[in-house]
Amino acid sequence: MAKILGIGNALIDQITQIATYPEEDSEFRCLGMYEALGGNTINTLSVLRQLNHETAWSGTYAKDDAGIKLLKMLDLAQIDYQQAQLVRGGKTPISSIWLAEDTGSRTIAHFRDLAELDFEHFAKIEIENFDWLHFEARNSEAVNAMLNLAKCFLTTQPISLEIEKDRPLLAQLMTQVNVLFFSRSYAQQQGYSDAITFLTAMHKLAPNAQLFCGWGSDGAYAMDNKGESHFVAATQNIKVVDTIGAGDTFNAGVIDGLIRGHSTAEALKLGVELAERKIQQKGLNKLFANDNKMHLTNIAQLNAYKGNIFHVEGKAESLILVKYQNTARAYVNNCPHANVPLDNMYKVEIDPRTLTMKCSVHDAFFRVEDGFCVSGPCQNQALKAVPIIIDDLGNIFLA
Repeated sequence: MAKILGIGNALIDQITQIATYPEEDSEFRCLGMYEALGGNTINTLSVLRQLNHETAWSGTYAKDDAGIKLLKMLDLAQIDYQQAQLVRGGKTPISSIWLAEDTGSRTIAHFRDLAELDFEHFAKIEIENFDWLHFEARNSEAVNAMLNLAKCFLTTQPISLEIEKDRPLLAQLMTQVNVLFFSRSYAQQQGYSDAITFLTAMHKLAPNAQLFCGWGSDGAYAMDNKGESHFVAATQNIKVVDTIGAGDTFNAGVIDGLIRGHSTAEALKLGVELAERKIQQKGLNKLFANDNKMHLTNIAQLNAYKGNIFHVEGKAESLILVKYQNTARAYVNNCPHANVPLDNMYKVEIDPRTLTMKCSVHDAFFRVEDGFCVSGPCQNQALKAVPIIIDDLGNIFLA
């Protein structure tokens, strides 16, 4: 799908699960403790990887014991860190998080003793090899220089920026990106009590960008580059299990939607749906694991001109997936003429009205729409259809 480079901080979250938030100077027993990858950009990349994008991270890391553990966690999450900067001295950032079971709220204490990514290191990265760049608005002066450089080298690749807190030079940063993510707390820090008024003001600062802002349990808002506002309400009465990384998951859903060509409003809806999926489970891993469906791929990864072969565990015959208009069709990978696989099948129009798949062995032509053979040695026979499900994010599952 897309190659995405995230620029921001990586850290380890040390999470303590508690029944309810305690009173000061009290003693209590926790329900559990665990560690996870952390950092806004890392969380977003973790979700994008699950959406079948290639993800890479550029930030700083240390070589202490926690830093070695951090790199192993990145390996498990399949996030490439070859573009990251090793900093001599300093310690791996740690966030200590108390997660209250009764409300799903989280209280966070950050420890950071590590320099931020510098411009000189970023300038060595071949950013033109990526399809999307996503920044955290942190060390603003360096990020401003990075964005200036990116605008010189990139042609069509979008750049997104997350603004969580008030920092210097933000007005300059906003004008250099295509997509802006704002936190509710930042909007309120600027004196705004409603998202539409806030986004209208931000649109004047960055008129060419698409703007997104999560608004907690109310839902989320967006404004396109024409100044039209959009709103998606949050689903009520869902069980909140864990809100850690919900905003970062929202960002990932929006980025994925925009990469796949969705409008601002559609990407907003996808972001909200994905964030709601996340808050109903612990952690960010395996967001799609509880669907009780076998995940095959994402529709954007399918080759548009030929068959896409998938081997399914426990099945003797493989499957062939074919793009069809804005969706896909799936068939058993077997030509009914001579019981040979269709591995080298390709799409061809035999007339302007009929899009077909051609078997490369004996030139049988099958309609993409329904697998029916319209020409060749097995005419009037058909491929065996396999039911699939395609969700709003384009993920394809065996039904």
